[in-house]
Amino acid sequence: MGSTRPKKSPVPTPSMEEGQNKTRKELICSILKKKTKEKFLTQTQKIYYDTLTSSEVTVCSGPAGVGKSYITMKAAIDLLSDPNTPYEKIIIVRPAVEAEEKLGSLPGNVEEKLDPYIFPSYYLLNKIIGKEMREKLKELEIIEVFALAFMRGMNIDNSILIFEEGQNATPSQMKLLLTRIGFNSKFFISGDVEQSDRYKNKTHSGLWDAIEKFRDSKYISTFEFKDKNDIVRNPLISKILQKYDNETE
Repeated sequence: MGSTRPKKSPVPTPSMEEGQNKTRKELICSILKKKTKEKFLTQTQKIYYDTLTSSEVTVCSGPAGVGKSYITMKAAIDLLSDPNTPYEKIIIVRPAVEAEEKLGSLPGNVEEKLDPYIFPSYYLLNKIIGKEMREKLKELEIIEVFALAFMRGMNIDNSILIFEEGQNATPSQMKLLLTRIGFNSKFFISGDVEQSDRYKNKTHSGLWDAIEKFRDSKYISTFEFKDKNDIVRNPLISKILQKYDNETE
């Protein structure tokens, strides 16, 4: 007769151990134990941060180098880690439009196909909280990636949704996105109306359309980085943008 061995219990993974007897918010706060550093390189960045944290929906446009993506991600992490907020998830959405360089058919499932487009967001998260912590939050589905094309019919509750490169969205896509907001959520929408990979005429983009529609709205905030002095990356960027601006005038 063959001997019967007792079945081994599965070894608990860190996510299983940490999830025991904790609410989702308590789990998040146990991972993100402190706010990010209070680091603003310009007064405009601070004003933008305050707009993001105080508004339910913020639609922003600004040129490369002003730090809008960094401030957006910093605000999202700070709100997520605050035990007094209802936010339990960061959802990252980007339009799948290449910058004049076709990547062809990408292998994998939907999330794997989106990874090249989401990489800039992951890069920022790695800078703010570290790669290990970002991967842990992703494993626990506290950070999720959604395809805009599959969001119809969804309601986003208790979450912070980040949508970048909004200049590459159509007005109908922007309408679809904005109407996904549910209860206890914030939407951070941003891009650069001057750098669309889809439209030669910026007024055709969903980002431009949304800023114009809600410019004087009492319930949706719009924000524009207009001063080239707000560029905080290599000063050469200001000179490069000036040359391109002169060509289009």
